[in-house]
Amino acid sequence: MLPAVSTTTPISRVAVSVLALLFALLTAPLAEAEQVKDISIQYIGEETVASSVILAQIRTAVGSELDSQVVEEDIKSLYSSGHVDSVRVLTEPFNGGVRVIYLVQTRATLGEVVFIGNSLSSTKLRKETELAIGDPFDDGQLENARLNLEDYYKKKGFSNVGVTYKVDSAEQSGFSRVTFVINEGTKERLNKIRFYGNEAISDRTLADQMQVKEQKIYNIFKKNRGIDTALLEEDVIRIEEHYRDEGYLNARVTDVHREPVGDKVDLVIHISEGEKYSVNNVSVSGIEAVSEVEVLARLSMQPGAIYSSKGIKSDIKGLRKYYGNNGYSNVRVMPRISSAGGTSVDIEYIVSEGVQSTIELINISGNDKTRDKVIRRELAVAPGDVYNQDLVEVSRNRLMGLGYFDTVDITPTASSTPFHTDLNIDVREKSTGSVNFGAGFSSIDELVGFVDVVQTNFNLWGKPHTGGGQKIRLGLKYGTKRKDFQLDFTEPWLFDRKLSFSTGLYYRDLLFLSDKYDQTNAGGYLGLGKTLGQYTSISAKLNLEQYDIAVDSDASDELKMEEGKSSRGLFALTYIWDTRDSQYLTRRGHRVSIGGDASFGDVSNTGFQLKGAKYFLLPFDSVFSLSGEFRTINGDSPIFDREFLGGANNLRGYGFREATGADLRDEQGEPLGGKTAAYFTAEYSFPVFNLRKLRSHVFYDGGMVSADSWDLGGEYLSDVGVGIDFYLPVGPIRVDLAWPLKKDEFTEDDFRVQFNMGYRF
Repeated sequence: MLPAVSTTTPISRVAVSVLALLFALLTAPLAEAEQVKDISIQYIGEETVASSVILAQIRTAVGSELDSQVVEEDIKSLYSSGHVDSVRVLTEPFNGGVRVIYLVQTRATLGEVVFIGNSLSSTKLRKETELAIGDPFDDGQLENARLNLEDYYKKKGFSNVGVTYKVDSAEQSGFSRVTFVINEGTKERLNKIRFYGNEAISDRTLADQMQVKEQKIYNIFKKNRGIDTALLEEDVIRIEEHYRDEGYLNARVTDVHREPVGDKVDLVIHISEGEKYSVNNVSVSGIEAVSEVEVLARLSMQPGAIYSSKGIKSDIKGLRKYYGNNGYSNVRVMPRISSAGGTSVDIEYIVSEGVQSTIELINISGNDKTRDKVIRRELAVAPGDVYNQDLVEVSRNRLMGLGYFDTVDITPTASSTPFHTDLNIDVREKSTGSVNFGAGFSSIDELVGFVDVVQTNFNLWGKPHTGGGQKIRLGLKYGTKRKDFQLDFTEPWLFDRKLSFSTGLYYRDLLFLSDKYDQTNAGGYLGLGKTLGQYTSISAKLNLEQYDIAVDSDASDELKMEEGKSSRGLFALTYIWDTRDSQYLTRRGHRVSIGGDASFGDVSNTGFQLKGAKYFLLPFDSVFSLSGEFRTINGDSPIFDREFLGGANNLRGYGFREATGADLRDEQGEPLGGKTAAYFTAEYSFPVFNLRKLRSHVFYDGGMVSADSWDLGGEYLSDVGVGIDFYLPVGPIRVDLAWPLKKDEFTEDDFRVQFNMGYRF
């Protein structure tokens, strides 16, 4: 019989069990290997794991020869399964062979998780424990669960929480119940944050550095969750770091405590500011490949400047970028701060340059659908180029701008060739196809149902039909005032050149333009676009289209003259300068477009258009913007080509196409439009209740429509208003309330409500 083995840890128990087994086998008299006649699973304590589960983990089998190596693997397998706490292997003679006995102490199987003393949801607490019913567990897992519960409670403001646990039998045989006993203490609801000892920096500035916040009027809808101790610890570091950024090198938070105020607490933070330090001298060592004078001139930390840890971080980042743009991808910079006497310090940047490197290989991974060439053609660097950090970042931004990837990581690594660097591009693809459907509403075209099928990473020329970088879209709209169909296709790299090609077909039945006539447009287009620089592009477009105007019998003679069908070709050329940080919610930058067009066929005219918008980011995430448009035509001016103002998209205090003087109306008061229109908007927007998806705005609109080309002498109309914006995944919802500042007999309303629900097209 083999000696029994039992130890305290899984690894040592395996080792001792195996060594004992080997010793017994090796010291036994040489004989033929014994045959396994029977295998028995016996339990120490309660049977919490079925014998069939144990047998499934072992390789030793009835009828095989007893093999010490196989038994060793069995022991390891049982421990790694997580089902056992200890294993002993015994043998005894049986029917001319041996019986192998696995004596196991199995882990408890979790049957119930119970909480006592909790005011928080048991369901949420159970999730925090990360324990799963039916799984085996041990004390280590229970201790982790206990710590998780304490952390969760502290985040909810229970800083004095205490959690213990006990294990007993559950109602179901073979299972255990874990009971967590929670002493919540008192939930600390924050009343006010008070600072003491801060003379150089205001309370408000210090409070702005913290994640723990007082409840303000603008976030009254956010639940007061108390003081998160973990965040408070981070806030102490943030405050000290802010002081160092302001030159207070030795500033420290010396004490943080709570003072009861009724049923809440004040958070009291004591600060020792110390002296304000300035920079005495700045030097750079280790420079050989570049000019030391040029490097020193690039530093923000200069002699006489206030010491700032943020400035030092900026200098290190700037030095790495400077070297990176000169081919040194592995440069290291270490700052050394030393006292220069009094309240001044010397700063030395110790540079390890490495060697200038050339890009050798560009390796791409993670693109299961997107073709390599679709990625490579967007890169601003290529094999053989000197490594340039700025161009690497430009490449990353271009790839993210495609909309095909959730993440793009570009990492330089040492090449197998000396003085060369490989670039590893790892992308994580996201879904690029979508089917959107639903309903929208606006004050112009009223209720509209829509279906929009889009694939932004389409491949027309092969299978599968994804990964080629093309875009295809089918859009349908059907509503009370309009019926639209549109099919679009775009190839962004025509003939593998940075030249975009687009084409499409469309049909639009527009019933909202007038109460006196309906207009139908049908046609197709071809377009080319060329990127000229990082922010500039030029596009050309040719439309071939037919217009059908159906006029009511009671309309004026002027409108009846417009009835019938017209065919037109339109060629347009547009230059665009766009530096906006986002097209969804713009906070910085501008967009300017200037274009001209010429019509031929049944309509012969030329047109000119200038549009612009400028955005300024102000404190508290508020944005001030100025935008406007000027458009004029020369030659024929059928009603479908004239200019109108009024409605949700320009002068919001007036009805759709109603911002016009009496001279541009027929005898029934129906707007006839003009050859020139200009308008501008000044708008200030800001977040509401500190919410990201909800903003409000105030605005002023002004503009005019004139009957003649290049004429700005039309009647000037304007309005003021307020509005609110909801930014939703399907698009923005915008509601405006506007008051016209000038009224006449055709302006009946004292104010207008303009409503737009966005839908992605």
